[in-house]
Amino acid sequence: MVVASSPDIAKEFCKTHDRIFSGRHLPSVYHNLPGIMNSSIVLSPDCSKSWKLLRSIGQNCVFSSKAMESNAWIRKAKVMDLVSHLQTNEGKVANLEDMMFATLANIISTALTSRNLFDIHGQENNEYKDMMALVNEELLIGATDSTTITTVWLIVELMRNQEMLTKVRDEIAQAVEGDELSETLLSQCHYFQACIKETLRLHVPAPMLVPHRALETCKVNNYVIPKDSMVLVNAWAIAQDPNYWEEATSFKPERFFDSKIGYRGTHFEYLPFGTGLRMCPGSAVAFKNIQMLVGSLLHYFDWSLPNGADQLLSTQTRSILQLEEGKAIAFDS
Repeated sequence: MVVASSPDIAKEFCKTHDRIFSGRHLPSVYHNLPGIMNSSIVLSPDCSKSWKLLRSIGQNCVFSSKAMESNAWIRKAKVMDLVSHLQTNEGKVANLEDMMFATLANIISTALTSRNLFDIHGQENNEYKDMMALVNEELLIGATDSTTITTVWLIVELMRNQEMLTKVRDEIAQAVEGDELSETLLSQCHYFQACIKETLRLHVPAPMLVPHRALETCKVNNYVIPKDSMVLVNAWAIAQDPNYWEEATSFKPERFFDSKIGYRGTHFEYLPFGTGLRMCPGSAVAFKNIQMLVGSLLHYFDWSLPNGADQLLSTQTRSILQLEEGKAIAFDS
């Protein structure tokens, strides 16, 4: 096993020698699952012809700018389903993480198969469960799980920093100005965009990314990396390296003001979705989902800690919503 824990070494593996390290290192059990090797963009053991075909289909039909634009109504509709559900359940307790997971899953499943996978209560739609598992399992599960992690952390970080929360809400309100909330308006909220980027830096969805595999023996920085070695990119360590990030362990959205650093893997000190041939194909869709879901929750609900408490949220607890008198109050479970 080889671990890349600096931007320079990550660049060696994921750019300079990208093709050689574009294989996937998978547990042996995957090799015994029928059809898995040729049916998944993420789990394909190498960049084979079938992988290239799947990636081409994904880029053209799911992840292209045209496809994302045409699916904007789906993201808004599913998020508004969640908002409406919260508004009609005043006084009841709901698990925010589960509800966001269900909403994100429905966004992806509706885009792929025109069906919801979950109802808004988080119960599985058994009628389509088997079909969904066969049709769009690393597109759906991978995208939903990692995006849910980011949405939860984003709300937690903003609740820890009430001034930032107020600033984001005011920015969104000014952008909307009586109009309906839309992706176009949210994309103009630069402070909110910086908060999303900072959450992806401080809480990388896949801290070690998905394991790579050396397709052949290769020499990197005078080290010989044998064929079939597992290669991990420690995106978490890189994103919190004080040599590249001032106050690296602090949540500071301002660091992205006037910054050219983006989430598309072109800057190796910031790799929330990976980079190179095996970069997450749905990074742009994930960013839009996070933007619409969290932006709506912040816009339509007031947020505070329970009973006016000013303590920080525990990093090991789940976020919960309680709706009382039109306000959403988050507290520890």
